[in-house]
Amino acid sequence: MLKKGFNKAEFVEKLEWILDSHINNLKNRPCVFLSHKREDKDACKEIANYLADAGIDYYLDIEDQDLQYASSISDPIKITESIKKGIRESTHMMVVVSEKTAQSQWVPFEIGYGHAAILDQNKLREENNKIKLSVLTLKDIANKRLPDYLMIGYLIKGTKSLNEYVAKISDKLEKSMINESLILSHNNMRHPLDNVLNWQL
Repeated sequence: MLKKGFNKAEFVEKLEWILDSHINNLKNRPCVFLSHKREDKDACKEIANYLADAGIDYYLDIEDQDLQYASSISDPIKITESIKKGIRESTHMMVVVSEKTAQSQWVPFEIGYGHAAILDQNKLREENNKIKLSVLTLKDIANKRLPDYLMIGYLIKGTKSLNEYVAKISDKLEKSMINESLILSHNNMRHPLDNVLNWQL
């Protein structure tokens, strides 16, 4: 049975991941760094839970004690180092975008660093590199045009395209993942992401 995804930003879960990775070969499993504006953290938690149910590890900074401490004492150097560490330990980055993202000072930094750390290091090994950096639009801007700097990634506009993304990075068929209850069809009447994502896109 597929092991649920871990939040590698949270100390205990990271420790469990390290111990489990020797037994269950978790090192080959994708890990998604969730870049977002602080005000969108609740939506990010729901997305992170969905990824975890699909057996995908993730990094969600609100559980990173070092980063939260650095933020509480307003130490930009420690904040930057914590973010960079989280990105380096991830295989993919997902930028969660809403109306609020334009006011973020950290999301553009994370995209730039993620582009270098995740995309550039895999450039020679992989032809289809775009999926390594994805941009997921929340419901409030699902149908709006994004700024050019966000157009460099794999675009996810709703639950339908999120399922396609999850299947691609898991290297599985979407239909198989639905049959195994790892993800839910975007047509499901009680989809857990209906409050945050457009189900049709």
